[in-house]
Amino acid sequence: MGLGAGLGLGLNWAGSQGMVDADIVGNVAIVGKEIGDLFLRLLQMLVVPLIISSLITGITGMGDLRTLGSIGGRAVAFYLTTSFLAILTGIAVVNLIRPGEGAELALLEEGAATKPLLTETPSSIGVVLWEQLESLIPKNPLAAATEGDMLPVIFFALLIGVFIGIAEHREDSKDASIVRRFFSGLFDVMMQMTLFVVKFAPIGVFGFTLYAAAGKGPAAFRVLGWYVLTVFIALLIHATLTLPSILRLLTGRSPIDYARKLTTALVTAFSTASSNGTLPLTMENVEQAGVRPQVTSFVLPLGATINMDGTALYEAVAVLFIAQVYGIDLTIAQQALIALTALLASIGAAGIPHAGMVMMVVVLNAVGLPTSAVALILAVDRILDMLRTTVNVWSDSVAAAVVDARE
Repeated sequence: MGLGAGLGLGLNWAGSQGMVDADIVGNVAIVGKEIGDLFLRLLQMLVVPLIISSLITGITGMGDLRTLGSIGGRAVAFYLTTSFLAILTGIAVVNLIRPGEGAELALLEEGAATKPLLTETPSSIGVVLWEQLESLIPKNPLAAATEGDMLPVIFFALLIGVFIGIAEHREDSKDASIVRRFFSGLFDVMMQMTLFVVKFAPIGVFGFTLYAAAGKGPAAFRVLGWYVLTVFIALLIHATLTLPSILRLLTGRSPIDYARKLTTALVTAFSTASSNGTLPLTMENVEQAGVRPQVTSFVLPLGATINMDGTALYEAVAVLFIAQVYGIDLTIAQQALIALTALLASIGAAGIPHAGMVMMVVVLNAVGLPTSAVALILAVDRILDMLRTTVNVWSDSVAAAVVDARE
């Protein structure tokens, strides 16, 4: 990561000074992205079979299916609590720093990235959540797996695991145990494949970091510097104070030691900006940190899909920043509405094309701000996406440790 950032920033600076052709810098950034994409594709190749085999193996290994309800209840309660705490942190920091005050709208519009590619704008958060509920049940589980739509895959895998257990307890059942052993063996194979892919992590991380540093450089921060700093501080508070405090209080674990064991997953999450892509490494690291497979197999796939602390925080900060840029002073009630909408939006984001943009539009709609303002902050979205994805994965990992300790 250090090598990619150093080389990328050096090239970006040389290009801005005319010492190196700007096209060469751009081509180097593209090469870095292509290298990173190859590694990300290797990880994404593992995700669906790993989720299916791990969930089914975990459920059939629980014995009493009431344990599944207990684990699920604790996990969802953790997700909602930490996401709400993240949103409150973001709102507090953005009100304290007020990065949008004094920001010149003309400069932001001049440096705006391309407009959001949204063919349809959701009318409300209720519509988004209802669509998510509908999409939870797949018309074709194989098609959902092919498209990488994780919630239907998780739902279908849960049903298979439950009914393998039911079938095994029937007196006339002959072959259900064979199915259980098949998925258990598949899970072992997928974890071994994950260990193999991990060996390429440094190359993938280098490529993505080179792409971000050479392609964007510090120029994107000139106008949006205070906004980026605000998001960074809020994410830092949540990642280094809130989540570690919860981990220490509820599990007795050392947050520093636990984070150290998750280094590979966290660095990969930062460089790839993909929670789902990082999932195989997250599962491997969390199990190596001592969390039981029965817990990781359920909590982590679900968390990678619906637990978005970093994203929820980012949505709240971004909307308040946009309001400040337009000189609109939102009331406490409006900020409370932003908090609630961002919480629900972070859950509904999974499986939606251009999810971050869609959710931002929903939150902006909730308080009557112009939805076109999303374009003002897209110039730095890649960097902030890397930061918030890291927080998302860290939160998922803490959730697994907490649920494991409380069961």
